[in-house]
Amino acid sequence: MAEPIYLLLGIHHHQPVGNFDSVFAMAFEKCYRPFLEAMERHPAVRFSLHHSGPLLDWAIEREGDYIDRVAALVKKGQLEILGGGYYEPILPILKTSDALGQIGMMQKFWEDRTGVKPRGMWLAERVWEPSLAGLMNDAGIDFTILDDQHFRHAGLSQETLFGYWRTERSGKAVSIFPTDKKLRYLIPFKQAEDVVNHLLELQRKHPGEAVTYGDDGEKFGVWPGTYEWVIEQGWLEKFLSGLEANSDKIKTLTFAEYMSMAPPKGRVYLPTASYSEMLEWAMPAEAIIEYESTKQAIENAGLWEKASPFFRGGFWDNFLTKYPESNMIHKRAIYASDRIDEAEGAGKKLSDARKALYRSQCNCAYWHGLFGGLYLNYLRHALYHNIIDAESAVEAATEKNGPFAHAKITDLDRDGFDEAILSCRDATVIIDPQAGGSISAIDWKPKRFALINTLARRFEAYHRPKEGHAGGGDKALPSIHELGKDLGDLRGELIYDSLPRYAFLDHAFDGEPDWKSIAHNKHRDYASPCFAGFRITSSGEKGGFAHATLSATAPCSGGGELAVEKRYVLKDSGQLSLDYKLSCDGGMKPPMWFATEFCFTMLAGHDKDRYYLWNGVKEDDVLMDARRVVKDVALLEAVDRAFGFKVGIKADADMMVLAPIETVSQSEKGFDRMYQGSTVWFAWKPSWATSGKTEISVGIEIKNI
Repeated sequence: MAEPIYLLLGIHHHQPVGNFDSVFAMAFEKCYRPFLEAMERHPAVRFSLHHSGPLLDWAIEREGDYIDRVAALVKKGQLEILGGGYYEPILPILKTSDALGQIGMMQKFWEDRTGVKPRGMWLAERVWEPSLAGLMNDAGIDFTILDDQHFRHAGLSQETLFGYWRTERSGKAVSIFPTDKKLRYLIPFKQAEDVVNHLLELQRKHPGEAVTYGDDGEKFGVWPGTYEWVIEQGWLEKFLSGLEANSDKIKTLTFAEYMSMAPPKGRVYLPTASYSEMLEWAMPAEAIIEYESTKQAIENAGLWEKASPFFRGGFWDNFLTKYPESNMIHKRAIYASDRIDEAEGAGKKLSDARKALYRSQCNCAYWHGLFGGLYLNYLRHALYHNIIDAESAVEAATEKNGPFAHAKITDLDRDGFDEAILSCRDATVIIDPQAGGSISAIDWKPKRFALINTLARRFEAYHRPKEGHAGGGDKALPSIHELGKDLGDLRGELIYDSLPRYAFLDHAFDGEPDWKSIAHNKHRDYASPCFAGFRITSSGEKGGFAHATLSATAPCSGGGELAVEKRYVLKDSGQLSLDYKLSCDGGMKPPMWFATEFCFTMLAGHDKDRYYLWNGVKEDDVLMDARRVVKDVALLEAVDRAFGFKVGIKADADMMVLAPIETVSQSEKGFDRMYQGSTVWFAWKPSWATSGKTEISVGIEIKNI
């Protein structure tokens, strides 16, 4: 009798830090618990399971005996736990110490509950870099699971991708299991008997080999339509029963069990990679369009199967260039990590700060593809909340009681130019000279709230017109990757920004501003200080305040130059002031209007608990998505009763305009218009002195309510 095929099932359960409680509850109800219960009913089916840290934290608090039931299956020998970075980070972009810390945190969690330290790990988004071999080895990890496409990019043929392979970096070796792509696309979208028949065909062709399935557990109940198909209509039950009925030909094992009975296939060195869609999404939008066009031409020529191993997209780290907002979160987390390391090196105990740091490294809000990711403001908020929490813990442990204020000049975002970081007990302000001397961050520490957590509107490849489709062929259920819709009415909402959505980006006009053009980013500045590279001329701290002064000169379209000096002062109370000194030479033509743009977020555009006041007066419909042009307002206040604070802005301007910042983005369900922040333009018609100089002041005060 021919040997069986060995089936290695690796299932990955994950929800991101910051996802809604209702989503966690739904996922456990419709997916994670039903999946576990099905496995309990089929004890002959062995499998390996990974839970990310956010799920484990939730389960401990909200899901009763769930963790105990998982541990019971481990002790019975049916289940092997897969480890990983606890809060599901992209490990290669972390400091080595943080990556090892995250892996160790997951190992300790399961060793404490099962007595077994995970030997294998799930790699977030299957993002592989060769350096990970050394990192995994140092962490005591023996193996991981990657797509077969990773191996194909290294030149291996599909027919060789069974069992496991060895790789190393600097002599530190680990094992890698290649998944079977066809299985990933069949499960659970084909009939259960069709999947079993595919495995039986593999057994006939490759008896004694091991085939790996590794994919998201959400396919078994969370993805659109899967709960009805997989759980209610019994797909999972049929599949497991089919495996049991054919156990003489299809034998399930855990990864560790298979490694104990079979040697590796050989040595392999894999290039940087992830799954194919991720490598496509990481590229600039224009490159994605060229990629898809070239891919289509290859497919039309009937050469895709041969060409696909040599046809790759980008590199995960390119998301940090594609989306500066992602880079800012990443570099803020690294800065927080450095501060924790420094404080711990001085003998401070900061375990809570380090855990908050690890939560801020959860990968989902760092990138965008088919899922909302970076475009979901509540996920970005959760990462910033934890960064601010970590930094506040450091300050609580290291600062003396009473007021403090600091100014630090450093290249925070690693672009080769310094930023100014002003901090006090209640607030942190980051000033970016290369972004028009604007403010890229205002953190209100008492509420752990990042006020400038905004997102610029930018062109995405999926914005171009194309026909949608909803799967087809002989699949019983369309895969999430096959769902598509055209933008429809949202096409008229496409507006693209030429600047980041920061605070105090400056503009000059040769007449009264046309706010309709400004709202659609079609305005033309007479002078554009926001595009000028500012330089920091002075900074420091004195008494209870920190300060930084920046200056730049912007050419005017009508001739001459506009010189701008901006002096920021942050008081320990959290009050921020900005004083402008403007001067122009004789080449400028009057009258000139000067405007500054203040972009910020309250996370919800149309919520009765977030609204504007002007001169202390509230109107019913003036929420954060309001579109208004107003005059005679000396004090504008943005109130957030949901988080319990308000932002007051004193800017005795001649005119203000209020507008929301809304993006059009792709998700697994189609397209969404999403609130990313609000913008307030303050405009003055300065009275220029005979010397061609004038001064303007703006004050910001944040208070808890």
